[in-house]
This record gives sequence, C-alpha cells and structure tokens, in this order.
Amino acid sequence: MAMEPTTKKHPRDLSEAEIEQIVADADAALERGDVRIVDGAVLHELRAAAALRRDAEQRLEAAVLTARRAGASWGLIGVQLGVTRQGARQRFERLVGP
Repeated sequence: MAMEPTTKKHPRDLSEAEIEQIVADADAALERGDVRIVDGAVLHELRAAAALRRDAEQRLEAAVLTARRAGASWGLIGVQLGVTRQGARQRFERLVGP
C-alpha cells in the first residue's frame, strides 16, 4: 500500500503550486484506494473548510492592519478579538511592526 501524500513544511509555508500538488496526490491516492476513508466527500469538505479558514485568516489580518493604521490600540483590537492586548500584539505585530 502506498503512503498518503505528506509534506514536512508547515501549511502556511506552502506555495499555491505545492498545495495543488498535494491535493492532486491525495486525490490520486484516494482513487487508487490507498487512503482508507469511507467517503471521498469527507476530504472535499475538509478542503473546503480549510479554504474558508485561510480566507477568514486573510480577512482578519486585513482588518487588524486597517484598525492599527486607523489608530486602534492593541488593547482595543484584543477586546474585539476576545484576546488580551498582548495576545493580539504577539499574533499580529508582524503585520504592522511595533
């Protein structure tokens, strides 16, 4: 039995081309019966959910960047996100700098 497609990179570090190749490899493994899953729709739903999460993450980062540029403090941003000031700053500071 063949191995399922894998990568050693963190998903955030993958290029679109690498993601497409992994998906194609997973589809091929599923078609060959190498992936033990009852219904391929499960993987398609997982992919769709992951795509929505990436879109939401991009929207969140854009909103944080806009809020900072508009003068919002890390504390105010944290309150809106349900995290501490420090949590918001640590997560998003790379977008805007200190």
